[in-house]
Amino acid sequence: MGNVMKYIDGSNPMMERFKEVTPGTYRHCINVGQLCESVAKELSLDPDVMQVAGTLHDIGKCNNSLWFSENQEPDKNHHDDVDPKVSYEIISRHVADSVLKLIQMGIPTNIIHIISEHHGDTVIGSIHSKAKAKYNGETVEDHYRYRSGKPSTVESCVLMLCDVTEATCRCLHNTDKLTNKRETIDNITNKMIDDEQLDVLTIGDIRVIKRILNKEIDSFFHKRVDYDDEAKKVNGNGD
Repeated sequence: MGNVMKYIDGSNPMMERFKEVTPGTYRHCINVGQLCESVAKELSLDPDVMQVAGTLHDIGKCNNSLWFSENQEPDKNHHDDVDPKVSYEIISRHVADSVLKLIQMGIPTNIIHIISEHHGDTVIGSIHSKAKAKYNGETVEDHYRYRSGKPSTVESCVLMLCDVTEATCRCLHNTDKLTNKRETIDNITNKMIDDEQLDVLTIGDIRVIKRILNKEIDSFFHKRVDYDDEAKKVNGNGD
């Protein structure tokens, strides 16, 4: 497979564009990559593969960057002006857009496969809630699910958990509502288990993943992260 870390090197033109076009998504992905690497070491997965998968999993958001909350300015949400089904189509397609960009970058197929399943067929909760409000509850939840298959590998499950955990905890932290990290991680994990997204994991796998996430999230959000310094470390430009 060679050195897969070259794909997330700061000199890679696609990474430069990723950082420029979707700064919020880029920062999120740097964190997710580090979470994936930490979990991979404990589960005897390939840490480089997992860090690359985590760092690139949302690169497709470059196509519609301002439609994703992490890239929006305060009080400017494109979704306020469109029907929920339009929002659903734009949000859900970022997985396919990511896969297409990864193919263009020549990313190994095993990494593309991990990324293609990182949302499984979960419900896009914010859009479904918007639809229920607009249509007085007359909606079908399954119509707001990602079109991907459920995670079929441990690697895909790890990426899914790291992705949702980082995004949720970051949002809560930024609004001073991250009062109990352990409970938050437990709730995220239990919801995914109930939705049958993590069936390929063992109880032992889940226990390890939760332990690492609790440790890493505590270090991430104990104080605000200097994302530029973190990016330098990932790209090999830091100390």
